[in-house]
Amino acid sequence: MVRILLILFFILSSSGVIRCARDDGDNDLGFMTSLDPKLLNLKEEKLSHFRLYWHDITSGNNATSISVVRPSNLSATGFGIINVIDDPLTLGPKLSSKLVGRAQGFYTLSSQEEVGLLMSMNFAFTEGKYNGSTITVLGRNTVFHKMREMPVIGGSGLFRFARGYVQARTHTFNMKTGDAIVDSCQNTKPELKMVRILLLLFFILSSFRVIRCARDDGDDDRDFLTSLDPKSLSLKEEKLSHFRLYWHDIMSGSNATSISVVRPSNVSTTGFGIINVIDDPLTLGPKLSSKLVGRAQGFYTLSSQEEFGLLMSMNFAFTEGKYNGSTITVLGRNPISHKVREMPVIGGSGFFRFARGYVQARTHTVNMNTGDAIVEYTCYVLHY
Repeated sequence: MVRILLILFFILSSSGVIRCARDDGDNDLGFMTSLDPKLLNLKEEKLSHFRLYWHDITSGNNATSISVVRPSNLSATGFGIINVIDDPLTLGPKLSSKLVGRAQGFYTLSSQEEVGLLMSMNFAFTEGKYNGSTITVLGRNTVFHKMREMPVIGGSGLFRFARGYVQARTHTFNMKTGDAIVDSCQNTKPELKMVRILLLLFFILSSFRVIRCARDDGDDDRDFLTSLDPKSLSLKEEKLSHFRLYWHDIMSGSNATSISVVRPSNVSTTGFGIINVIDDPLTLGPKLSSKLVGRAQGFYTLSSQEEFGLLMSMNFAFTEGKYNGSTITVLGRNPISHKVREMPVIGGSGFFRFARGYVQARTHTVNMNTGDAIVEYTCYVLHY
């Protein structure tokens, strides 16, 4: 029944995160073969830096950002809106400046308390020796903040095995085409006078500073990319951190933290194609009243036709102590009927820059009447 699908969505999982895979001495089986890294010409990692301008255009005949999901009951923060993008990347702030690539992917408004986006995009480069190479960014973008940091989680071509972070700063936005009114609040949480202000924010022209680590291919960087000494970022030895959190997926009541934004007309027995956007509380104990330490913001998609298997894409946005403002990013497969589900930690920001690891999720409780669920996440994270 469809109702049982909704109940399964409330499941809270316990996740354990470990970021670095080590050789455990076992022989690889089946389709996987161990290789000598020298076969791929992998040498020491190098640190590179570049600055780009990202043009998000939602107006006119040549819009590069279009809204594909818009909930019927739109909140003040636009919770649940999804835009697909093919945004120009230029060397200067003018759209007419040199084009070096495009940012392709989507962003989702995934916060109930502020205008906070989950950004999932590839920087697809078209210039010089970088033509055809990409870096992948997946992270949390709180657009009213002066500076927003998001992890670089991978790359292709010259950026194979890449990891790092980007820092985004708003450069300009067009008040005429945005048709919106914005409170100028520097030290207080801004309120939106009109829901249309959300559309205005999508016109943002942002300057992206990108720091990434990739394997050295022996060539010198040139053009818009510059090599840096890792010491400039105070990168020392990696350390392994462990923590346990409880993830509360609430679909019932007036304060639901998980809403269905895409629902196919012909829903299968496994709910294939359903998408939920989440802003789920993360607490130290299994009770919702226990200490709140952050929120899980992003979405999950039912992406299996044979079982209840989710694609989870979310940021753990921490709000407690020295971790306030830092994030870790989880992207993986969650077969919710299994006792333990393991998903990778693919990046982080702030305290968890260059993070990697994994989480293990275990269902704690499910309310069969409401579908609300609590999941224990145990996390193991490598970071500097």
